[in-house]
Amino acid sequence: RAVIRGSAINNDGDQKAGYTAPSVVGQSKAIAEALALAQVNPRDVSYVEAHGTGTSLGDPIEMEALKGAFAQLGGQGEGWCGVGSVKSNIGHLDTAAGVASVIKVASALRHREIPPSLHFEAPNPEIDFAASPCVVTAELRPWDRGETPRRAGISSLGIGGTNAHVVLEEA
Repeated sequence: RAVIRGSAINNDGDQKAGYTAPSVVGQSKAIAEALALAQVNPRDVSYVEAHGTGTSLGDPIEMEALKGAFAQLGGQGEGWCGVGSVKSNIGHLDTAAGVASVIKVASALRHREIPPSLHFEAPNPEIDFAASPCVVTAELRPWDRGETPRRAGISSLGIGGTNAHVVLEEA
């Protein structure tokens, strides 16, 4: 259904924002490492499945980390990468959230459609989407292919500062 191009995992240790929230630096490092191991330019990632905490603390950290990792690897610019979260579709799955995201993205790649973030009305005011490569996908849309295969990132966060990121590519 999809190819795992690269993955990375780390732990924020004492740098995390809280027991259940990562640090921008730790999550950014996991994203950048996964992209580097995958040998994928951030500009070739057209969708990111975010962990999507739905909290005023976690979501801004996650989006800032994504923006930082993309910029570090040459992925500057605004509004070119869709972002969503499986939680808006099926709720919080605790320890199964990461694998549910992998299943969702593999299915989206197979069907060549980027799924919507259900019930999205307005972005978190703490997230500067105007200066971000990411834009929330509020509606189902075709997943057009460019010069490279369709590619997506998946972020997952764990209790105690665990950060994970996977890069998937269409089969």
